[in-house]
Amino acid sequence: MATQPLRFDNAPIREAIIAIQVHDLPESSLEELRLLPEKVKDSYPQKTELNQAQFVGQIGPQGPTASAQQRVIGLQFQSADSKQLFQTRLNGFSFHRLAPYESWVPFRSEAFRLWGLYREAVGPVQTTNFTVRYINAIVVPAPGKLEDYLKVYPQIPPELPQLINNYLARLELPLEEDEGTGTGVLTMTQTLLPSEPGTASILLDNMFLYPALGVTDDVLWKRIDAVQAVKNRIFVSSLTAEMLRRIA
Repeated sequence: MATQPLRFDNAPIREAIIAIQVHDLPESSLEELRLLPEKVKDSYPQKTELNQAQFVGQIGPQGPTASAQQRVIGLQFQSADSKQLFQTRLNGFSFHRLAPYESWVPFRSEAFRLWGLYREAVGPVQTTNFTVRYINAIVVPAPGKLEDYLKVYPQIPPELPQLINNYLARLELPLEEDEGTGTGVLTMTQTLLPSEPGTASILLDNMFLYPALGVTDDVLWKRIDAVQAVKNRIFVSSLTAEMLRRIA
């Protein structure tokens, strides 16, 4: 079934991410990843190494000792305007689009293209899971009531102070099979962000996680495509009519 596009003139999206986790690749795959800059230099001229800290503890005759080491686990590539970046790692791949976000089709298409380059570089991989994540900043007048704009918010008893300096809410909700997505988990995170005087900026971070153990690329991307309808429905369902009007 075709998915209706969801577009807002004042879209609150600050970052959209498609990430695919794979079983750890051998260290030798780094040499293949280091060949990627030549293939993407026109669209992603900025390159940095991704490092992971390793802590090693030993017990010897003089007692326990500990040391920290850094190891390279992949590369990050960034566009000249810093609006797009992707990571190629020994344990997976991710594509990030920062504001302004246009729509699902170009976002998904570029992620798919870059995933193909990653697969060409490292060869056969075994996927384990994938995530589709949208990080939003909802800006509303302040002081005000969260329930005027959000349908998911902390409820404070009237006996307590009603002015919130900050809050952090994190929910994990099961996701049922939906148009070919498979079952998964939705992690919803909310908190307050720095904002201009007279306003409040609310982080609305929705991450959709689905298992994809050993599936083919064709099945993987069909499942990723199917998440589009799920994330649209949940985003709209999380906002009041007033908030939808403000971003329309």
